[in-house]
Amino acid sequence: MDNDFNDLDKDIETKEAIEKRKLLENNLSNIWGHSTLGVEAKKAAMSMLSTKNGMYARIPLICKADNCPYADRCLLLKYGLTPKGEPCPKETAEIELRYKAYDEDFGLDNASFTDRNLVSELINYDIMLDRLRTLLSKEEVLVVDVVTGISEQGEEYTHPEVSKTWEAYERVEKKRNNIYDLMLATRKSSKQDNNSDNKTITQIISDIMTTDDFVIDVKPENIE
Repeated sequence: MDNDFNDLDKDIETKEAIEKRKLLENNLSNIWGHSTLGVEAKKAAMSMLSTKNGMYARIPLICKADNCPYADRCLLLKYGLTPKGEPCPKETAEIELRYKAYDEDFGLDNASFTDRNLVSELINYDIMLDRLRTLLSKEEVLVVDVVTGISEQGEEYTHPEVSKTWEAYERVEKKRNNIYDLMLATRKSSKQDNNSDNKTITQIISDIMTTDDFVIDVKPENIE
């Protein structure tokens, strides 16, 4: 009798475990716990990110018209072409043009996710550099006087320092150039590998035999 009860308990535990497992599997598609609206919003976001320019949606500034920090250099503002509250049309146009140019260089349609992500970083840095150029053109000088102290008489002590905007520009440019080097080095290596694969066996043996490691100077013992 005890065995029958034990078997019954095990059957109940097994059924409960199976039901719990099924419940988990049914909710895997909504692992984030979204509401119905949230689920639909995530689907829309996935569709957006799967487009060519989807990865760049958060790069452009939101247009603030006269309140934009770059307003005095904005030609669109001068002609009343500023859609306040929308992504900056100048930056969105620049993103699309740069994407097209990088696509021609790197073939992004067939590129790996890593390469596409690197290009996304490149475009982000390109936009940041353009913003910094605008600020540098406003400052007009690369060296500025920074207040380092004030005398008892209220006189300010200043010290010339390189513009913080210029320092930021250099840092961003270095990061951008590092990605350039990484992508170009990867392609150079890939090209070399492809060239090696295309060589015939005769060419490969010939290359090996003509290296310094395989050139041995042999002289008869009776000749100095």
